[in-house]
Amino acid sequence: MGSSNKTNLAKECLCAGVGKFLDEKYEEAKGEFQEALRHDPEMALAYCYLGIISLELGEVDAGLEWCRQGLEVDPTNGYLHYCLGAAFERKEMSEEAIEQYQIYLKEHPKDSECLFSLGCVYDQSGRFSEALNYYREVIKLDGSHYKACYNLALVLGEQGEVQEAIDALNKTIEINASYWKGWIKLGLFHSYLKQWKEAIKAYEKAVSLRGDVSDSHYNLGLCYLTANKPKKAANCFGQATELNPEDADSSFYLALAFLDMKEEEAAFQALNQTLMIDLNHEKAHYLLGRLFYLCGEKEKGKKELEFLKKIKSDYVKQLKKIAAPPKKVNAEKS
Repeated sequence: MGSSNKTNLAKECLCAGVGKFLDEKYEEAKGEFQEALRHDPEMALAYCYLGIISLELGEVDAGLEWCRQGLEVDPTNGYLHYCLGAAFERKEMSEEAIEQYQIYLKEHPKDSECLFSLGCVYDQSGRFSEALNYYREVIKLDGSHYKACYNLALVLGEQGEVQEAIDALNKTIEINASYWKGWIKLGLFHSYLKQWKEAIKAYEKAVSLRGDVSDSHYNLGLCYLTANKPKKAANCFGQATELNPEDADSSFYLALAFLDMKEEEAAFQALNQTLMIDLNHEKAHYLLGRLFYLCGEKEKGKKELEFLKKIKSDYVKQLKKIAAPPKKVNAEKS
């Protein structure tokens, strides 16, 4: 078969592979690209697609090998460098990933996705100053890139720039109101600033978008508890314990909410459940001891006090005050 026919067949296979790739029929697409290379071993784009497919399928080492083979054929192919960078990123080889992404960016300096990937690598390797610069560059180039806004917020939050982080998260949810992770972090950062009304609103939205995330219910419950809404708090902590039955803290704060509602029996049950999950839960032992003493069950309270003494808890002093309140001194008549 002539070289022109082989080239045409290779192009046909490449086109067929691209179509199947776009339909996410990765195994079929892989076969088409491999057939294309059989007809034309120097078709760099086929190597690139094979590398991408391997990464999509979680076959990172195979992806690395396809990219390397492609670069042997075409060392200056930017897309192969980009794909190789993504493979290195998956393997947490930060410096190698950065090098490959930067090679690609020399030809495509305004590619927001590659800039974002580069920012993520710097972020994951703890080089936050560089990460911030790249996330901001992405947002300048693509104002609708909500993930760059979100990641920017996380880095700002880590650096203590909470209000700036909130601003970035507001931009995130303005772009994509259904991005539940953005609402969760918005609630968290508002709570850092004790902005309980705003935190509650954000967590409520997060729960409405993803009701299966126990941490969202837990954090919303804490906000309700702080805002003196124990009934709503109890509902949230109850949801959290249903989603994660091994969450001792949710059971503990459920007990606190019940106490705020004067439901001592329910509080006892929640505290016992807490200790079934975590026998050494310090706060639960303290609160249980406090309840026992206040209910007149001194022997049970004493056991909790002894446990706290044994672990040298800071709550010993507080529980002792409840166990033996100071005697009233009557003033002498003049």
